[in-house]
Amino acid sequence: MTAIHTTAIVSQGAEIDDTAEIGPYVVIGPNVRVGPGTKVGAHAVIDGYTTIGQDCRIFAGASIGLEPQDLRYRKEPTGVIIGDRVTIREYVTIHRATSEGYTEIGDECFLMNYVHIAHNCRLGRGVILANSTMMAGHVSLGDYTVMSGMCIFHQFVRVGRLVMVSGLTGTRLDLPPFTMCDGRPALMRGINVVGLRRQGITQTVRSAVKEAYRLLYRSNLNKGDAVARIECEIEPYPEIKEILDFVRSSKRGVVAASYTKEEVPAEMV
Repeated sequence: MTAIHTTAIVSQGAEIDDTAEIGPYVVIGPNVRVGPGTKVGAHAVIDGYTTIGQDCRIFAGASIGLEPQDLRYRKEPTGVIIGDRVTIREYVTIHRATSEGYTEIGDECFLMNYVHIAHNCRLGRGVILANSTMMAGHVSLGDYTVMSGMCIFHQFVRVGRLVMVSGLTGTRLDLPPFTMCDGRPALMRGINVVGLRRQGITQTVRSAVKEAYRLLYRSNLNKGDAVARIECEIEPYPEIKEILDFVRSSKRGVVAASYTKEEVPAEMV
């Protein structure tokens, strides 16, 4: 039988897997589904059309699926989708979508204390957000993005795959894949070589990624000419196509480089 603490309030209509655990003073709304093996800690609140996958851990005081902080919201039946093996630490807030759709958290994400995920955000697989990092509405984060504490992102910003972001970073611009970024405003500090290695990206492809970013950021070419050079001169590995597609599709613009030509760090050469 499902282990539901006697002080928890689980609304009629909620679907709680038999192997899930619901802690003391938890409040769960009528349209919530909690998957196998998931544990919900004390005083957590889960509402909206929210689906939580299997083997997730939700710690004390987390708030998931409540109404978005959006003046346009008109009580539409929206929700949150959380994947499998997601860890949500104390006092994280994840708001449901506004107007239509879902706020989405991919498998194996790790959200530390006081992280805020606003309406319609989308987090890929394996994203790690350290304490007090905040996403405004419609932000998207690529797979295996890692952010240190107290980062803040403007609505509709996109962050590419395997991006590493240092603490206290803020941005209104997109962060291309495979980069390391920091500052306010955020600036591109180099290539996330460690992240690329951990994901099994070969040395040949890593070298191609470095050359692509040299053309984008160190060649004194405008973005259009740099993209054209990359297409002509670099082997079209999937990672190179990913960079080009990201830059071309950016509506907000991408971050700038932070070093002069004489200050290029070794990992960019």
